[in-house]
Amino acid sequence: MGSERFFRLFDELRRSAPGALAVSIAESGRTVSRQDLSRLAERLLPSVDTASSAEGVVAVQAPNSPELIAAILAVFRLGRIPLLIDRERTADEVESLARALGLPLILTGTRLERRVIDGVDSTLVPPSGTALLKLTSGSTGEPRAVAVGHEAHAAGVAQICSTMGIGADDRNLVTLPLAHSYGFDNVIGTLFQVGTGAVLLSDLVPRRLFSVLRTSGVTVWPAVPLLLDVLTRARTSEASLGALRLVLSAGAPLSASTREAFFGRFGLWPRTFYGATECGGIAYDREGTADVPDGCVGRPLDGVSVELVDPEDGIGRLAVRSPSLAAATLPNSEMRAAGDPWLVSDLCRIDPQGRIHLIGRVGEFVKIHGYKVYPHEVERVIREVTGVHDVVVLPYERSTASEGLRAVVAAEGGVTRCVIARACERALPAYKVPRSIEIRSELPRNERGKLDRSRL
Repeated sequence: MGSERFFRLFDELRRSAPGALAVSIAESGRTVSRQDLSRLAERLLPSVDTASSAEGVVAVQAPNSPELIAAILAVFRLGRIPLLIDRERTADEVESLARALGLPLILTGTRLERRVIDGVDSTLVPPSGTALLKLTSGSTGEPRAVAVGHEAHAAGVAQICSTMGIGADDRNLVTLPLAHSYGFDNVIGTLFQVGTGAVLLSDLVPRRLFSVLRTSGVTVWPAVPLLLDVLTRARTSEASLGALRLVLSAGAPLSASTREAFFGRFGLWPRTFYGATECGGIAYDREGTADVPDGCVGRPLDGVSVELVDPEDGIGRLAVRSPSLAAATLPNSEMRAAGDPWLVSDLCRIDPQGRIHLIGRVGEFVKIHGYKVYPHEVERVIREVTGVHDVVVLPYERSTASEGLRAVVAAEGGVTRCVIARACERALPAYKVPRSIEIRSELPRNERGKLDRSRL
């Protein structure tokens, strides 16, 4: 299947420097060397072996921990295919996902206990050459498994390391779920492929974050905008980020105000990183300067090329060509022909500097008085208002009202609906100005920084 190649890559690193840090837990101070991780993976081999489906898939739901990383290493050693499930999913959600995909058995919790899903047959059949499966709901909302081959994943990790200058001497601060594609590629991928150590942190209050940044030697932080905003607004005189040299932001839009506030306090520009489960990394803010408008996600990674499909007024769906592209999505066996690009679900424009600007998702526009309006362009204007921390713009759904938009804004006390409305009126045509503006203290987001629309 090719997945055992990941184990061989890490085993070469282990033999070259067995005592080098593989992973540590910030709260407890527990450290696990490459040799320790290899031994832990060996002890987990029987559990992993008995949890394999008929097609070699091993589904795991566990919190970030050395045991989770060792379990993945054990899966690779056996030549099986790991499928990680977000730790935040409830038991009912996991059962529903297992039935939709055909997963009869899941390893759960830090102790990796077996959970049998009654009445489910092993029906998830990855295509030949699959090394790992990543979960995504994509634009449909239905759970899908994205099949990635060894060469594709190895290429994706190499693109991240090459473009961002990440190597074995770096340490990742891990505050995001390793089950998500962002965490898997940037943390597990770099650990197994180039030896980048990982420092796991689950207590995300500012005091703990500052302490870990000062003392753990972390140099790279794959983060989400929500955490960057929390750290920037923390009521403390702390302004040291220790050895941190690179802060990445992905998973949700990074506003210009958050970037500027973070730089103003810490002297380090957060860099937007843009990717998709089916593509791996796509683009990155290479320069790290003030000249990054809202919605700009930088230029393509090394080895990645992009183009717009059927653009209208300079806006089109983004087609990505890269050696890191996935082979298929399951269970509908949607295969990508060799050489074909992957069409992401985002609508974009590309500026003269080759930078990608996100406009919205396919089908996300709202028709107002015959005009297409992308909520993202209205959100961009509102985010520029001083004191605004977060915003989402939605269709105004009231049967007695004419067409329009609704804005829900997280802002400081001095920001009023009139302030928001005036900013929109100055920057936008009348039909794009929200008819309804609601001010809240915060918007509901999950731990990956994505808006929780069901709670909203």
